Amino acid sequence: MKKALNILFTGLLCPVIGMAQVADGAFGYYNDAYMFGRANYTYGSTARMQALGGAQISLGADMSSAGSNPGGLGMLNRSVFSFTPSLNNHNTDATYQGGTLGTYRNNFNFANLGVAFNTNKGDYTSEKFKGGTFAITLSRTNDFNDEITYTGRNSDNSIIDSFIEQAGTTNPENLGGFAGSAYENYLIDPLYDDNDNLTGYGSLVLGFPQQSETITRSGSQYDLNFAWGGNYDDKVYFGASLGFVTARYYTKRVYTEEQFIYEDENGTPMEDTWIFDTKITDELTINGSGVNGAIGLIVRPISTVTFGVTYKTPTFYSMDEESEFRHDTRWNNVMLDDGTILNDRNFTSDLYVGQYNLRSPAKLTAGASFFMGKLGFISGEFDMVDYSSSQLKSSDFSVIADNQSIQGIYGTTFNYRGGAEFRLDNLRFRAGYAYFGDPYTGDDGFDRSSRNITGGVGYRSQDFFIDLAIINSKSQELYTPYSITNNQPEAAFDKTTTTVAATVGFNF
Repeated sequence: MKKALNILFTGLLCPVIGMAQVADGAFGYYNDAYMFGRANYTYGSTARMQALGGAQISLGADMSSAGSNPGGLGMLNRSVFSFTPSLNNHNTDATYQGGTLGTYRNNFNFANLGVAFNTNKGDYTSEKFKGGTFAITLSRTNDFNDEITYTGRNSDNSIIDSFIEQAGTTNPENLGGFAGSAYENYLIDPLYDDNDNLTGYGSLVLGFPQQSETITRSGSQYDLNFAWGGNYDDKVYFGASLGFVTARYYTKRVYTEEQFIYEDENGTPMEDTWIFDTKITDELTINGSGVNGAIGLIVRPISTVTFGVTYKTPTFYSMDEESEFRHDTRWNNVMLDDGTILNDRNFTSDLYVGQYNLRSPAKLTAGASFFMGKLGFISGEFDMVDYSSSQLKSSDFSVIADNQSIQGIYGTTFNYRGGAEFRLDNLRFRAGYAYFGDPYTGDDGFDRSSRNITGGVGYRSQDFFIDLAIINSKSQELYTPYSITNNQPEAAFDKTTTTVAATVGFNF
C-alpha cells in the first residue's frame, strides 16, 4: 500500500508520537491531514497584514480580507489592485546522536495577488446600505519548501533491525515494502529451526552504522477566493467568500548507512568490511484541489473600536499521489558458505498511484481593534481549530486506522496574533507577533508550537501605496528515520524562516 515508505520512514512533518495513539494498520495519511489542514491566510496576506502579525479579522479595508474576513471588504471605499512578491529563507539546524548540522533553502513566490471592485454609493448617501466590494484574490496559504540534512553514529541499532522487525516470520516470497527490499539486498536472512520452520530473520551485517539523511521538500497551497463584502451604515460590515484550493507537495529523501563498527572479542573497535553502504531513495508527490467557504462580520459599536468574527468551513480536498523508492546496497563481493556472493544489489519498487479525499478542520476566528485617531491602532485576534475533526476517505485503501489515529493524535488548538500600526503623515510603522499552538495531544514533552515576530513600514498616498514586511518564524519538530520497538532514534529540527514581503497597490 501507499507509503509502504511511510510505515518505516515517517515524513518530514511526521513528529514522534506515542505509538499507543497511532492505530495499528495506519498508513501515515494522518500526517497529511495535519500538513494540509494547517493552511493559514496569514501566510498569504499583504505585506501590511503580515507586518501586523496577521491580526486582521477586525481591521478590514485590505486585499487580504477576501481570504481572512470577507466582511472587511465592505470597508473599502475605492477599487484596488495589489500584488505581493515574497522571498523565504528557510534555515534548519538538525540535531542527531549528539551532533548538529545546519542547512538552508530559499524560495521566491507571490504571497498575494488580487483586484477589488468597489460599488459604494458614496459618502453622502442617506441610505443605510452603502454598497459593497467584490474581490478576486490568489493567496499562498502554505509553504512546504525545505531542505534538511542530519548525520550521526547510532550505537543502539540500525535500520536493518527495523527491517527484521517488519519481516517478522513472513515467508521470504511474501515480503513487501522495505522488508522485501532488504531481503533482495541480502541485508536480512531467514532463520529456520531444526524442523525447517521459519523463526524470523537475522542480519549479515555486524555493528552499528554512521547514519545520514537528506530530506528535500517543495510545494505550496494556494487559495483562489471570490469574495464580496457589504457596508451597512458604516457600522456593520458583512461578507462571504468561496475559495478554490490547489495543493502540491513533493518530497525526496535519501537515507544512508555506512561504516558499520563492531567490537571484536578483545573489545577493539572494528569496521565490518563486508559492506560498504546501504541507501534508500524515496519520492512522494501529492497533487490536490479543494473547495471551501467563509462568512465574516465586523461591527463598529463606537468610532474607536471594531470587533470581527469569521467562520471558515472545512476544505474538501481530492488528492492524487505517486510514490516509489529505490534501495541500493554495496557489498565487498564476499562469498558465503552456501556459495552466495554478496555483491552490489538494488531493488526498485513499483510506482504506486492512489487517490484519497480529505476534509480539513473548520476554523473560527475572532478579534478586536482599537483606533487612536490619526496616530494608528492596535489589533488582536485568536483562532480555534479542532484538528481531530479531519477525516479521510478512499476507495484505494482502508482509512479506518488513519482516521482513528487522527482522533487519537490531534486536538483543539488556539492561535493568537496581535499587531500595532503607528502613523506619521503618509508613513506607516508596524510590528506584530503570532503564536500557533501545538495540535498534538501526546505527552512526549516536545513543544511543536511556532511563533512569528513581525515588523514593517509602509507609504500611503491617495492613488498608490507600498508596504514592506519582515517575518521571523521559529518552530521545532521531531523526526524518526525509521520505527523500531526499542531505542527509537530521533532527530530534532530547529527551524527558522525569514520572510521578506512587499506589496505594491493602486487605488482606482
